[in-house]
Amino acid sequence: MALARLVLVTGKGGTGKSAVAAALALALARRRPTVLVDLDQRMWAARMLGLESSNNPRDNLRDNWRDNSNDAVPHGNGAAAIAKPDAIANLETISLSAGTELEAFIERIVPIKAIARRMLQSRTFGYVSAALPGLEAFLMLERLRIIAGRAALEDRYAVVDAPATGSAIELLSVPGALKQIAPLGTLNRLAANVESFLADASRFAVILTLTPQELALREALEASDVLRGRLSVSVAAAALNCVPHPLFNKSELDELDAPGAPPEFARLAQWRDGAGRFAARARREASRAGLRVVELPMLFSPAMGRAELEELSRAFDAQLFPPKFGKSAKSGKSGKSGKSATASTSAGSAGPASAAKSTGAARSARSTRSARSETSE
Repeated sequence: MALARLVLVTGKGGTGKSAVAAALALALARRRPTVLVDLDQRMWAARMLGLESSNNPRDNLRDNWRDNSNDAVPHGNGAAAIAKPDAIANLETISLSAGTELEAFIERIVPIKAIARRMLQSRTFGYVSAALPGLEAFLMLERLRIIAGRAALEDRYAVVDAPATGSAIELLSVPGALKQIAPLGTLNRLAANVESFLADASRFAVILTLTPQELALREALEASDVLRGRLSVSVAAAALNCVPHPLFNKSELDELDAPGAPPEFARLAQWRDGAGRFAARARREASRAGLRVVELPMLFSPAMGRAELEELSRAFDAQLFPPKFGKSAKSGKSGKSGKSATASTSAGSAGPASAAKSTGAARSARSTRSARSETSE
């Protein structure tokens, strides 16, 4: 499956959004360098991975804004860079905040630091910011656009641990609202660029998280309709989290429900069976809505850590990047069978090593052109 360069993970609160984002980032990091972006400063995903903040976010953001016209960016240059202990060499984690992005933007357009600080501290500027409540959110999206552009240039991925569904949709609606507020001028041009980025499935997509519960399913389906309909945003998949493996067949459930059986065992068995049935229903309804469903197992663990995220990432591996059956042979070495194997191998089922080559020159050229235009603005 070909994923967008930047994938935003959102869902109803309590559906394991941060864990899903961290697991997806681990799965992608096995294939390409990957950055995990946090938008709420709580750093849940980074903490579950055992990563700790090591740099001053404001200094890094200022550097990033000044350098955003360069195509070649050092791997470690990012907002609120996170130290990477031991094994996760391919995974970088950064944290963004709306307030810090606004400060960095002002310091970018006003290069004299003393004047920039006076502007930020002035009461008039506070009034202007309050009159444009979407400005800080827009600058967050602009930062994501730049991250996606660099990801395309450097052949890497970005995964965003976003706020819950309602806040995420509000965030993604900002460019359209700004275009209405400013029908002409620089702000309108910047908003149009961000809106174009969000509508480009090769650069941006959303993964919705849900659990085998009615409210989570309803919210995911409604969010999918809004994203794909009103906002023209691609939804790459629905991550159905906490799916229990079936343990009992019908005769065993009847036996547990018989008189004399321990009632607590019957309740647990019925809960497990009901969750499995609802997961099957959620899968059917999401599929009917045109969503690709990725099932993530329920982990009976007291805490979510690196080992648990590795297990969830393997579920992403198996469903988003299934192994290819059969090997293509080189021409002239295996005769007709080799030619047949080569001919029957489709680009869409290629393994990780050949995936970038099989996507086609047209898509690569388009992504590179878009990325260069993104980082140069």
